[in-house]
Parts: sequence; structure tokens; C-alpha cells
Amino acid sequence: MAEVRVIARAIARKGKEDQLKALLQGMLAPTHAEPGCRLYELYESEERGRFYFYEVWDSRAALEQHVASPHYKHLEIIVMDLLEEPFEVNILKEVLNLRP
Repeated sequence: MAEVRVIARAIARKGKEDQLKALLQGMLAPTHAEPGCRLYELYESEERGRFYFYEVWDSRAALEQHVASPHYKHLEIIVMDLLEEPFEVNILKEVLNLRP
């Protein structure tokens, strides 16, 4: 199975930065415990209220199990009121260096 890398972005509504940060931090422990999770890190940009997850999964199936997990479903319900714009999830493809 092919490894899957993801970058997800969440931008907080003005005044909701701390609430969003706490909610996203709450995803770390249960996600790290999921089978197939190799890496799940949360970052905040220098611009307050912009958060990024960097994720590495064993497979697409492992990522799909994450999205179906109770803690992810909980996040989907609660996060909408905290976001300035929709949550953005990007599944990445490596761009190979073609230089000799």
C-alpha cells in the first residue's frame, strides 16, 4: 500500500482563535493512537489563527478510517462555527526532481 501525505488548513474566525486551537489540539492524542497513523502534527502560522495539520498515513484506507473516527466526526460538527472559511484538506503527490 502507498503512503499518503496530507496537509490540512483551518482558519479561525476573528475572536475564535483560541477555541479553534484547543479543538484542533484535542485531535492529536486520539489520532496518534489510530492504526496507520505515522505522523500527525499541528502547526500555527505566524499569522494568528491559521492552523495546519501535517499528516502521514500508511495508506488511503488508514486515512479513510481516520475520517470515519468518532473524534473526527465530532470535529466536523463543532468546527464550522469557528472557521472563517471551509476546512481545507489536501492529499499530496510527490513532485520528483528530474535533474540528473
